[in-house]
Amino acid sequence: MTAIRLPRPDPPPPPPTSGRREKALAWLGSLKNIAGCTGAIGGLGLTATGVLGSPEWPFVVAALYAIGALVTPVPRPAPAGAQLRVAELRRVVDAQLRILAEHAPAEITSAAARVVDALREVLDRPHLLRAGSPEAFVVVRTIADYLPTALEVYLGLPARYAETHRLDDGRTPREVVVDQLGLLEKGVRDVTEAAAAGDTAKLLSHGRFLADRFGSTDLDLPNPPV
Repeated sequence: MTAIRLPRPDPPPPPPTSGRREKALAWLGSLKNIAGCTGAIGGLGLTATGVLGSPEWPFVVAALYAIGALVTPVPRPAPAGAQLRVAELRRVVDAQLRILAEHAPAEITSAAARVVDALREVLDRPHLLRAGSPEAFVVVRTIADYLPTALEVYLGLPARYAETHRLDDGRTPREVVVDQLGLLEKGVRDVTEAAAAGDTAKLLSHGRFLADRFGSTDLDLPNPPV
């Protein structure tokens, strides 16, 4: 049986490397340098009007530049790759569902489609997906790991085994994956609601639940007989 692998989002690009020239150019265009230059120009203006004289004016100009540069806050740019690529995530999850529909029973496809609908709901509201936030983590991990890996484990089982074999709790592998997809759908919807309500505590709680429940991305099924 050929293993079926569902698409995943591309990993974020590595942070760019900066040489001395790039750092120097970045400093020249920075707010700190602009503020420092503004202070220094003010010092030169005092010199031109005779308020400052020799030999103290160079030291005053340098001090005004340093003060302007030091007191100006540094904007914190988002790390490379941190911006959530909503369009790519949507394309990937749609492709996952299309491939699944070609290889899985209707019940599995329908359960996965409900997870995808929950993901689309939050992807349609990108203002909720702040880079590095719990909700962004859940959405990305669901699309990149939780959903496709669970489905791949199921698709790797012989069809008859998946439909008829009874596990210790009496469920078949098909029933197990349907139940897991239901939990995953609920987890994504709960995270979306908590994000919309700004409830950080619930966001963290739901995120931990999904990580604990699906972090291993293992259906915990015994190997079928060969």
